[in-house]
Amino acid sequence: MKLFVDTNIVLDLLQFREPWIHDTLVLFQMAKDKEVELIVTDLTFINVVYVAGKNFDKKKLYETLIGLKKLVTIVSVGNGCIEQTLNGDFADFEDAVRYFAAKREEVDFILTRDEKGFKMSDIPVMNVSDFLDNFS
Repeated sequence: MKLFVDTNIVLDLLQFREPWIHDTLVLFQMAKDKEVELIVTDLTFINVVYVAGKNFDKKKLYETLIGLKKLVTIVSVGNGCIEQTLNGDFADFEDAVRYFAAKREEVDFILTRDEKGFKMSDIPVMNVSDFLDNFS
């Protein structure tokens, strides 16, 4: 099963954010066990460094991202996703770019804590807890 993982989920993992960390750890363990494939965009790594870099030592953050990279498939956004976003009706530019990347990768679900940001999605969108309740 291919799952697109929004940046907020990755930040939950890296920053051990409560109350989401438990479910997020289960999700990433499923990826480690090859039960699911987690897809993120290259922008996720950029955004994580920008947000988490304020609270992490750079060397430790990069080591953490090297470990994360082993658990996810990184896809590029590219011109097509930007073009689709510019011509689309999404309220949020960043969510739209991620949606079009997820659509191109033919994922089964989009996992996020910002479900309203993906309300135009024809891909099922849910939070990690709901995914685990229904599919683990």
